[in-house]
Amino acid sequence: MTSWSHGYPADSPYTFSFQAAPAPGNLALVCALMGVEWRPAPRMCMIDIGCGRGYTANTLAAANPDWTVLGLDYSPAHIAEAAELAERAQLENAIFIEADLAEMSDAEIDQLPELDVASLHGVWTWVSDSVRAGIVRLLSRRLKPGGIVYIGYNAQPGFGRDMGLQRLFRHLAGGHAGPSPSRAQACLGTIRELYKTNPRNLTTTPLLTRIVDETDPLNAAYLAHEFLTDHWRPVFFEDLLADLAPAKLDFVGSIGLHENTAAYLFSDEQRAIYDTMPEGVMREFFKDICLTRPFRRDVFVRGLRRCDAAAAMDRQIIAACRTAPEASPKFEVPVGSAELPEELWRPIAAALNEGPQSLGRLRSLTPGRNPTAAELVTVLAGTGLALPVLRDSGPTEATTRFNRIVAETYANEGRQGGQYALASPVAAGGLPCSWLEMAVAVRVGQGQTDATALISELLPGIAATELDAIAQKTAALIAANTAIWRRFGVI
Repeated sequence: MTSWSHGYPADSPYTFSFQAAPAPGNLALVCALMGVEWRPAPRMCMIDIGCGRGYTANTLAAANPDWTVLGLDYSPAHIAEAAELAERAQLENAIFIEADLAEMSDAEIDQLPELDVASLHGVWTWVSDSVRAGIVRLLSRRLKPGGIVYIGYNAQPGFGRDMGLQRLFRHLAGGHAGPSPSRAQACLGTIRELYKTNPRNLTTTPLLTRIVDETDPLNAAYLAHEFLTDHWRPVFFEDLLADLAPAKLDFVGSIGLHENTAAYLFSDEQRAIYDTMPEGVMREFFKDICLTRPFRRDVFVRGLRRCDAAAAMDRQIIAACRTAPEASPKFEVPVGSAELPEELWRPIAAALNEGPQSLGRLRSLTPGRNPTAAELVTVLAGTGLALPVLRDSGPTEATTRFNRIVAETYANEGRQGGQYALASPVAAGGLPCSWLEMAVAVRVGQGQTDATALISELLPGIAATELDAIAQKTAALIAANTAIWRRFGVI
């Protein structure tokens, strides 16, 4: 560990990934569903605390030229890379600051602009108490009344089952030299061999299952940043809420929309117990006891104001980010699957394939039985079929330039997987995609639609025996997505 990193592995960069949760359209949808007054404004100031390599912050800045987007991280390597990407893409509204929140004075914090939105993804349970205190001081002093906060964090008791695994990683990594990712990678062989012996207290969790699966390896940088910090501490929801109290934050709900609807979560017997509990902390704890939820994605507001949830939901605009199928999609929930009856789904699918729609209009398309807003968004958002949209726009110079630069610069990382997104002025955020989809969309936007020539350019040296098959898949990708890329203002 470096002396300035407070026990966090800062000797190598984190993964280059887009996090969709803090996009303001998603935050607005959660607030509307929970009957809380909050709407994105034409001009806002956002901050990504622990921004890493800046991909999410830069995407939001590219998609929203009238917003100011701050990225804050205490790794100078992260900040240098994020600022360089912003400069190359000419994003004057993206500002990156190297800062140690454990050391920032109140006067230094007060030099930051007032904030409408704050985001912390994965940070809280990886840092020391002094950094946590600095985060709370920043939110207390700079988040506006009515401001919104997204926090994604390792949660107890779900992630607590991996505490033995985390300690095992740290012990094993101590026997290896080199940067953190290589030390984390060096642990995998021993962990896989140990797993085969069925050790009593190495719990088989979803994360451990991924780690021992050699056919789908996890990114070594992720493993290092997840497991080799000195301060790896999953937290209970109520303890996080208590720590945030000086910032006067009220809990709104979960980004995972189905997690806000009890009917999707519990058996009849569990629901009978849940219904006897007071709203608030106790019900959230009950969810964490009953559900497989190692990572929580929570939304808070500084000054909760109630609104009519039904009216707020009906105002939300969404658009299909892939072609709506003829059959109702199914989204797996803890008690089975959420889906709409075919007679309700067919007119909704047809409308979504036409273009962006308000939830109110979609719910009104089936006389006699209108789906609730919760039913509708659980299926559409849960299956990744639709995204909230905030404005009607074609491609802008900023989004076009940014998408091109990301596709060119991060090609090698993208081929290894990761979470990518095309900056979309319509979604005011990112349209999820693979690296190949991003690279193809950029070239289609430039007028290049010959799949064979496109793949030959993207994958120079590809064997002739493979070229035709990949070109055919690419031609199908172009046919399926061109209308959607136009819908979201990507091309």
